Amino acid sequence: MMAMRLRIVEDILIALCAAETDPMPDDVYLDDGQHYAIAAKFWRDYQGETITWQEEEDNRLAETQKVRDSTQKEQKQ
Repeated sequence: MMAMRLRIVEDILIALCAAETDPMPDDVYLDDGQHYAIAAKFWRDYQGETITWQEEEDNRLAETQKVRDSTQKEQKQ
């Protein structure tokens, strides 16, 4: 799991990777354990179901908040 930030962007509540964003006033921070608990609840509720919906607007807004890519490895200098 990963720590997350919940943030309102353009009047829409979105979830962001905490490692890829800087904290902003009014963000709600969820640590790894809290994120895991929410993910586990989602898994229990939708176990065996195919999830076909995509939140394209949420994804677009999340990209506007990203300040770094957590998947890139640091380059040695």
